Amino acid sequence: MNWLTKGFSIMAYSTGKFYVLPMMTAGLTLASALSASAQSSQTNTIERVDYICERGVVVPVTYIRNGSGPGFAVLDAEGKMIALQWHDNLKKYVAIDEQDSYRWNDKDGQAVLSHLEADHTAKEVTLLSACRSDDQEE
Repeated sequence: MNWLTKGFSIMAYSTGKFYVLPMMTAGLTLASALSASAQSSQTNTIERVDYICERGVVVPVTYIRNGSGPGFAVLDAEGKMIALQWHDNLKKYVAIDEQDSYRWNDKDGQAVLSHLEADHTAKEVTLLSACRSDDQEE
């Protein structure tokens, strides 16, 4: 299933990238956040990347960029669609749902998926590591 079937409506296509207005995605919280961002007169850029992790697990990720910087990501993992928001202080994407707090750390085509339980004593646990975008050389 591609990102077009997950609730986005295309507004324009230019220079190899889609510029879209999100209609619905992984929950009303993400839609509200994107709506607020769109109202700030920035155009959000959507980019779809498939990552291949250990054991051949494929993690499809749709990035929703605020202008040129990171903004949001929606990924499919563990049988669910997870909405994440970029956190500058952590330098990674963190799930919008604090009770099911996934973390996605990507840099230069390499990524790690982790999870942090909703408990002040919990430690972040790596779920998938050695993930690389499918266009990266081995």
